[in-house]
Formats: sequence, C-alpha cells, structure tokens
Amino acid sequence: RNLKESIQDGVSYMGHFLEKLSPLGRGLQPRLYQDSSSLRSAIRRELDSLRVKLSPYVDEVHQQVGKQLDELRQQLRPFTEELLDQVSLRARELRRHLVPSREVTAQLLDGADELQRFMAHYSDKIAFHTDQVKDIFHPYTERLLTEIRRNVEELHRSVAPHARASPEQLNQHIQELSAKLTRNARDLHRQIQKNLEQLKA
Repeated sequence: RNLKESIQDGVSYMGHFLEKLSPLGRGLQPRLYQDSSSLRSAIRRELDSLRVKLSPYVDEVHQQVGKQLDELRQQLRPFTEELLDQVSLRARELRRHLVPSREVTAQLLDGADELQRFMAHYSDKIAFHTDQVKDIFHPYTERLLTEIRRNVEELHRSVAPHARASPEQLNQHIQELSAKLTRNARDLHRQIQKNLEQLKA
C-alpha cells in the first residue's frame, strides 16, 4: 500500500463515519447532515493538501506512513462504532418518547389546558433526552482528540529518521496535520452540540 492509497482510505473511512451520524438528524435536525458533509469535505481538502506538501519527502518511508495511518484507523474504529451505536439508541429513544399515544392525542382534543400540559411535557422530554445525547459525545470527543495526538506523535517518530525534509520542515507538516485533524474533530463536536441545543429551543 502506498501513501496515496492509505490517505484515500483514511479520508473514505472518516467520511463514512460522518455520514453515519446523519440518522440523528432525520426528523430532528436536518442541518446535522449538512454540517457533517461540509466537515467531511474540509477533512478531505486538508488531507489532500498535506499529501501534496509531504510528497517530496516520503518516497522512502511511504510504507511506514501507510502503516501508521492504518493503525490510526483501526484504533479509532471500535470507539467510533460504539459512539454510533449509542447515538442511534438515544435517537430511537427520543423519537419513541416524543410520539404521543392515542390517549394523549384524544386528550388534546378536549381543551387548551390539556394542550398546554402536553406541550410542557413534550418540552421536558426533549430537554432530558437531548442532554443525554450531549453527555455521550463529550467523553468520546476527548478520546478522539487523545488518539489523534498519540498517533500523530507516533507517525512523527517513525518518519523522522528517514525523511528527506529537514527536522523543522517535517515538524511543521506534522503539527499542521495534528492541528487540522483536531480542529475538524472539535468543529464536529460543536456543530452537534449546537444542533442539540436548537432542539430544546
């Protein structure tokens, strides 16, 4: 496997992960899919840019780089799948709790007081369940950032002895990769938090 294929696989996997988040938005917040799509495009652009910058220096070490990218993808896979399972479960629970029963629907027809009570109950349920979903995201986001930092450092250690670039140039490129992946992870987290807050509004 060469560096180009490894990076393309990494982009494809991250794009697939972002696409899987879109079911949370169906029927709840359609902007989540749009946000995920734009972030996926941003990640692809940044990785492509990094590949161009590194290409003169990594001819001798593309196997080491590819191995590190594969390991990063493999190490992130279990926790991203766990996150998606948890999000899917919470989304199903939220929809189930928000669908009014036949009895509640009949009561709504009896008067404005019943309608007001139902709406208050509905709002409380939205707040409770969206808070639960938000609580899920925070620890996983921190774990993602930790894994990004750890694997970028390992990538740097593996490439440094063989790279044609000066240590300063290589360090700059590696720092750019870490910063951009971290920024995209934080952006995704903020967008999801924002959309969940809007559900409660």
